[in-house]
Amino acid sequence: LTRLPQPQVAPAVSRSEPALVKVDLETTQVTALLADGVAYNFWTFDGTVPGPMIRVRQGDTVELTLRNSPAIPVTHSINLHAVNGPGGGSVDTQVAPGDQGTIRFMALHPGVYVYHCMTPIVSQHVANGMYGMIVVEPPDGLPPVDREFYLMQGEFYLQGNRGQPGLRD
Repeated sequence: LTRLPQPQVAPAVSRSEPALVKVDLETTQVTALLADGVAYNFWTFDGTVPGPMIRVRQGDTVELTLRNSPAIPVTHSINLHAVNGPGGGSVDTQVAPGDQGTIRFMALHPGVYVYHCMTPIVSQHVANGMYGMIVVEPPDGLPPVDREFYLMQGEFYLQGNRGQPGLRD
């Protein structure tokens, strides 16, 4: 087993006009190393924890398709805090194993927002790794920088004793 790959920083938006931005995400379950000798069954968006960084421009229309792997026996969804309205898209993306759902929304407010699975029990989905970041750049973009980083906090609470090797729940 190896560790999960790290999601990359999404490139800056290089256009000045709003556009239709298509985003495809797939929920997957990946067994990988959480620490040396300690494996875990992660629930992921596109095989990473956190999920992929999404970057759009204020005024863009985002068409997001969420696919739930047929190998996962659990329904998943996505709630993007950049979406105006109750549930952030989660009502229309409750996706059973092997199915998919698509939502469209306009990115109205610039900022850095979290997204996560919103299927009950929400805390279980988030605690297993189903969260990520969406950046909505202002119309004039962000000032140039030498380097960007994608950081999110996440915590895993395992059964058993600290340092106990093997696949852990």
